[in-house]
Amino acid sequence: MKVLLTGGTGFIGRCTYSRVLEKRHRVFLFKGDVRKVEDWKKNLEKDVDVVVHLAAVRGERQKNFDINVKGTENLFLAAQQLNKLPKKVILASSQAVYMGCKIPFKESMEPVPTTAYGRSKLESEKVAQKWSKKLGIPLVILRYSTVLGPGVKKKSKMSGPLFIWTEAALSGEPIEVFQDGKQTRDYIHVDDVVTANLLAIKKLPEGIYNVGGGKEVKLIDFANWVKNATGGKSEVLVTGGKATPFGPQRLFSDTKKLKSYSWKSRKTAKQAVEEFINQKTS
Repeated sequence: MKVLLTGGTGFIGRCTYSRVLEKRHRVFLFKGDVRKVEDWKKNLEKDVDVVVHLAAVRGERQKNFDINVKGTENLFLAAQQLNKLPKKVILASSQAVYMGCKIPFKESMEPVPTTAYGRSKLESEKVAQKWSKKLGIPLVILRYSTVLGPGVKKKSKMSGPLFIWTEAALSGEPIEVFQDGKQTRDYIHVDDVVTANLLAIKKLPEGIYNVGGGKEVKLIDFANWVKNATGGKSEVLVTGGKATPFGPQRLFSDTKKLKSYSWKSRKTAKQAVEEFINQKTS
């Protein structure tokens, strides 16, 4: 099977690339700018079977919105113009599309994003759905919760407070936890995200699937994991404050739909934190 992977140099992309190769598929890393239709054409000329579209930018600027949405639309425009349609497209989306909804987040919900990033990912989904229906290309959308693990980069903004707290702890500075520390997230290990990506390539029928850790983790506990993994010398300080659209009290995705295809999260968020810190300090 020929697989075209965008975002192959990013955190999730690098891990996905390695695992796809292990499965003895031919995998091509996207070369060029996803905002350019001509670059998509050059990559699709390889007659790929599956496109795994991970490339995206987190943030609140209009430029990032354009990358996320136009980059997705250009995939389908190029395929149509070349008349080289992949057999399946897998689109990486985000739990951020749900941030205005009540938990647990379910795929059947009408998403209510509260950030520009969440809106860009939802618009990307809608663009992909429109084109997949028009061209008859099966589309799998994976809505990731916050992904953790060794190899995550600070500039990706995917790690929540992990980088800030780790840097503070390694410097002996206080680990500052906003709000009351009881707010929760369903962090997921990158290895389990990659397993979901591989399942989507081979088995998942078209549709939307949540990819989450399956357990709510209190940020105060997360902070103490960082403290202990770095040597336990920093003080954990709860600084107060209220929930915001960017930092709600609870985030939790229902993953029953994905589990029905024999997927489950096998590594804990605590393992992800410890592996990240071990890599950073080794």
